[in-house]
Amino acid sequence: MKTLFKTSAIAALVLASTSVAAVEFEGGHEVSFNASLVSNYIFRGVSLSDEDPALQGGVDYAHDSGLYAGIWASSYDDGGDTEVEVDWYAGYSFNLSDDVSVDLGGVRYYYADVGGHTTEWHVGLDLYGVGTALHYDQTLEAWYGEANYDITLTDPLSLSLHGGYAEPDKGDGAYDLMATLNYSVNGNVDLYGGVAYHEEEDETYLVGVSVYF
Repeated sequence: MKTLFKTSAIAALVLASTSVAAVEFEGGHEVSFNASLVSNYIFRGVSLSDEDPALQGGVDYAHDSGLYAGIWASSYDDGGDTEVEVDWYAGYSFNLSDDVSVDLGGVRYYYADVGGHTTEWHVGLDLYGVGTALHYDQTLEAWYGEANYDITLTDPLSLSLHGGYAEPDKGDGAYDLMATLNYSVNGNVDLYGGVAYHEEEDETYLVGVSVYF
């Protein structure tokens, strides 16, 4: 997950990959793939594609022990030519009980051609279905906290709610909100649409389709 855990978008994909088709190997190893076409690349309430479509995709590895790793890429627009972002991430998740789980991990954000690469660490706590996480970007020396909650409306239809707050090294902090309506066509295809609001930006929207295999 630049967020639907940039760790928010990654976390969503990592979590989604555990519930859809994946290639399983002996010893508790599992590999899954995802690809998405979105009308707008939204991360933490801000469009990173200048409100234009983006192609995204990734590969996830997970082990029964709780270890996971992956790579995720997306096209984006920094105000000029369309560029490519590549994120590498890894972590460890474990359950404290049936209703409480913990996730520890890190992400390396790499921006081809333009630079500005950053490294971010996170600790996440899922408490009775409410997912929370605290992120620290050691390159930018900035913090980001978030909470996420999914509501099942009908069997194929769900609503994902997100709220976050960014505290930069310098300047004022800002919050963001997002709501995404998701329709699961089957175990491998999702259709969704969402709206995001950032305290210092205009609201922004997206529709998209994701395929998991």
